[in-house]
Amino acid sequence: MDKTPARDPFPFKRYIVLATKNLRRRLVRTGLTVAGVALAVAVAVSLGGFMLGYRGAIDKSIEMLGFQVMIMAKGCPYEAATMMLKGGTGLLYLPGDTLDKVKRDRDIDSITPVFVGIAQKEGSNIRDEGSTKSFTIISGIDVSSFLVMKPWLNFKGGPGYEGGRWFSPKSQNEIIMGFEAAEYEQRKVGDLFYASIIPNGKVLPERHEFKVVGVLERTGTQDDGTVFLPISTAQEFFNRPHQLTILGIKLKEFNALKMREFENRWLKLPEVQVVGLQQVKNTLVSLVATAQTMVAAVAVIAVVVALIGVINTILMSVYERTGEIGIMKALGARRSDIFQLIWLETLMICLLGALLGSLMAVVGSGLVERAIKSLTNLGVSGSIVQISPAVLGYAVLGAVILGFFGGLYPAWRAASMRPVEAIREGAI
Repeated sequence: MDKTPARDPFPFKRYIVLATKNLRRRLVRTGLTVAGVALAVAVAVSLGGFMLGYRGAIDKSIEMLGFQVMIMAKGCPYEAATMMLKGGTGLLYLPGDTLDKVKRDRDIDSITPVFVGIAQKEGSNIRDEGSTKSFTIISGIDVSSFLVMKPWLNFKGGPGYEGGRWFSPKSQNEIIMGFEAAEYEQRKVGDLFYASIIPNGKVLPERHEFKVVGVLERTGTQDDGTVFLPISTAQEFFNRPHQLTILGIKLKEFNALKMREFENRWLKLPEVQVVGLQQVKNTLVSLVATAQTMVAAVAVIAVVVALIGVINTILMSVYERTGEIGIMKALGARRSDIFQLIWLETLMICLLGALLGSLMAVVGSGLVERAIKSLTNLGVSGSIVQISPAVLGYAVLGAVILGFFGGLYPAWRAASMRPVEAIREGAI
């Protein structure tokens, strides 16, 4: 009768139990090593979430502009607006007949004119940094064509906001306020708004009175901080009859070829430049590319340091258990058994650290986003850190792969010990 002991059908389960006991024996060291891996993974996940979220925020911001192409005067009007707030020379404008010329283009699906100006407002506690004055961006729009571009614009409801409506095209004293502009100044429908124009950086003494006839719902775009007027009223307000700042355009077919053809046709006008929104996206991405590279380098360094810590912890554990490993081999443990045991301990540390780091990144994503926004203006609104299941999955998988390779040397070292020598060294 064969009395050979039955082979354990679940040897891997025994390895897991034994590896868990070994890690718990040195709880403080294991905990610190797991914390190092967790911090490295949290940094990597946050970086991945930032890169994913920032690109998504750019796409959303560009989509919510409503335009695919913008025609504007030579030089960027947004840069000019910033210069104006800091005492610069002012905005650049297009001749009024540019609209008549461009709107006949065969590739245009829809077009809307926009007039942008900077005004000094009154009755607000919001002040420009380093200045005792407060400013607002005023956009003159043609309501019918503007809503074709942005059909999602709706009025805010609730107490104080009932009856919100668009101004009549010929109105002289009615304005619509974006969500943030109204919130910051505590304006509601029916309130009065006072502003003075700023030609060439100098505030004129004449004060204009406007009535708020609507407050827009939050859109997460630049529209939230804007005050809207009928375009003819804005042109008159700033004493620039028939002039424009931007022509927002949607093409019937938007691709690189059509965009290039359209651009080539209208760059022949000496006073204009044509800007595709894809160019804007590429510019915004490039603005933070260097910072992303630096943060990625920090994340890589953190991962490498964490991996070195894991290898060091497992090697120390192997040296401390030399006699124990020698006894296991003397009792019949094979090289593969010792190898799998030590290797599994490394994998468990990396997996536990990866899971903990992923949880830290998810919980702290809001804090990371606020920190990034406080350090720099990225040119987009909305959430810029989006930690998706895919990002978490890649982070955990990456940590396990690093643990897979990082555990090879300690496991080989332990498996290569000779039983007698290991017992002798362990007894010393």
